[in-house]
Amino acid sequence: MVRTITLWMLIGLVVACCWVVIGLFLDPHGLNLGRSNLVAFTAPAALLGRKMPLGVVSFILLNGGLYGFAGLVIGLARSLHSAQQHA
Repeated sequence: MVRTITLWMLIGLVVACCWVVIGLFLDPHGLNLGRSNLVAFTAPAALLGRKMPLGVVSFILLNGGLYGFAGLVIGLARSLHSAQQHA
């Protein structure tokens, strides 16, 4: 299960890094992609960035943590579901 959570965290970090790079190329004077619904769906840390300013590094790390938490919840749900099927 640790591998699954780590994989989810890495995916979250990669997604956030991609949005930062896209934001720097599209709007180099300020990352204003936080208002986009697509960014909010794929990088939930952008929702917090709408209420308070987030730095680039904190946005990337927070998004990785949120994806890791999602991996933890999905892993627990899968293990509970498989335990119920075997009982």
